[in-house]
Amino acid sequence: MNSVRKILVPVDFSEDSANGLKYALSLAQETQAELVVLYVAEKKEADHFFCLLASMEAWPMPNVSTGIPIDQLVREKALDLHYFIQQHARNPGAVKIRKRVVVGKKSRQILEVAREENVDLVVLAFPRQSLLRYLIARRRVLKAIPNFPCPVLLKPPVPSLA
Repeated sequence: MNSVRKILVPVDFSEDSANGLKYALSLAQETQAELVVLYVAEKKEADHFFCLLASMEAWPMPNVSTGIPIDQLVREKALDLHYFIQQHARNPGAVKIRKRVVVGKKSRQILEVAREENVDLVVLAFPRQSLLRYLIARRRVLKAIPNFPCPVLLKPPVPSLA
């Protein structure tokens, strides 16, 4: 049986992705694997962030087509990712955690990073949402799984206690 040396876990800063991170961290601790935590920023997010920043600073609204510089977006998201990991992976033990922030289409970038990093396992967390949205998201993921160079573990959402 092949051992797991590197685990990729994409996050989006939601509570569901935090649960996926915690799950991937526990797997990495058991298998003594390296953990690669990935955040994928999309170009439209850059435009939205720039408009939000402008409104908070009382600047005139910019031309959305110019948007925020990509390098600035990556720096901001790298800081967000650092704090997200600190908050949700409080006791990583001896697990090496690497952070990656990339810009592009989420599905394509997750696949590219999985290939680049030569990962042995991808942990994807499903968000809590309506049944219809869950089924649509699940269909997309199930179509993408055969393209991955390694197994994909689908972490179901944690049921709420309410």
